[in-house]
Amino acid sequence: MASQMKRTRNSLAGVNLPDLEAALRRLIAAIPAGHVVSCGTLAEVLGDFRAARWIGSWLGDHQHDPGCCCHRVVRAGGRWGPSPLSQEDREKLLLKEGVLLTSSGADPRCLMDAAQLRALCPEVATKSPLLELQALQVRLCREIRLCPLEREPQSVGGVDVSYRGDMGVAAYCRIAWPSGEKLWDTHIALPTRFPYIVGYLAFRELPLLQAVLDKAEQEGQLAEVIMVDGSGLLHPRGMGIASHLGLLLNRPTIGVTKTLLCGKCETEDLSPGQSAPIVYRDQVLGAVLRSRTGHAQPVFVCPGHRIDVASAVKIVSPLFGAHRLPEPIYWADRISRSLARRFIPQNR
Repeated sequence: MASQMKRTRNSLAGVNLPDLEAALRRLIAAIPAGHVVSCGTLAEVLGDFRAARWIGSWLGDHQHDPGCCCHRVVRAGGRWGPSPLSQEDREKLLLKEGVLLTSSGADPRCLMDAAQLRALCPEVATKSPLLELQALQVRLCREIRLCPLEREPQSVGGVDVSYRGDMGVAAYCRIAWPSGEKLWDTHIALPTRFPYIVGYLAFRELPLLQAVLDKAEQEGQLAEVIMVDGSGLLHPRGMGIASHLGLLLNRPTIGVTKTLLCGKCETEDLSPGQSAPIVYRDQVLGAVLRSRTGHAQPVFVCPGHRIDVASAVKIVSPLFGAHRLPEPIYWADRISRSLARRFIPQNR
């Protein structure tokens, strides 16, 4: 077991996170005058179309300089998107470069596709940084164990991360099980190195969670089971942040979310205290759960590592207080949000 834990820690610690912003800037710089590229096409070349939302946010907030070609990036179909430039300035630049304009943006005939962009920027296209991370997730997923919890815990920990600018605050709270009594908490603040992209949350938050849990372990406060504000097996590649963290700790982890990332379930007519299965790829990989206190909105629970669906529901069920989220996650969320607002200025 110790050798397996060492291998897992090494495999995760050795991840060389790609500099997505640098890769994105290289792609944008490769767009020739007279052409435009959509956020979706840029995301496709990076390796996953779901990165388009991050690209759109980045366009509106990035540090712009005179040599930046971000005016050549549009939304699907050539429609105008976020930009640090005024609409008038963008139109002038594109017209000067020979781009045909319509009332809503650039003429679709001026749009480049992914194959054309890959040919112009092979140094990014051949690596496809998000594809490399997907391959890592698929490889690590083979190490996940789905099994009943070996014994009832005395305590359960919850972790969450809140952000302000480029900084993140990770909070950990230890709760007695099954009473829900708050026992101990701690936090840590660190810069973030990876953007938020659906399906890749672990690469953004795992360094912060590892740091705060290392701190808890040093104080002798690491709970037997850890709840994570994020998904586990209910993930496109079966490797959500709860699963990553479980492998890293070699300890049972449970993913708890307010929204369902993957799978199907019935949420209507769910009575207080009831649960219903979540099916993904013909397997029951989670449960939708409504608290006994009768909160109108349920939560979605799934195993991360070294636990199964039934055990996860058993652990989560008694830990609801007066809130929608179970107490370990509620307190971790509340603490991290409060500290992020108080101590970290917004970077703009």
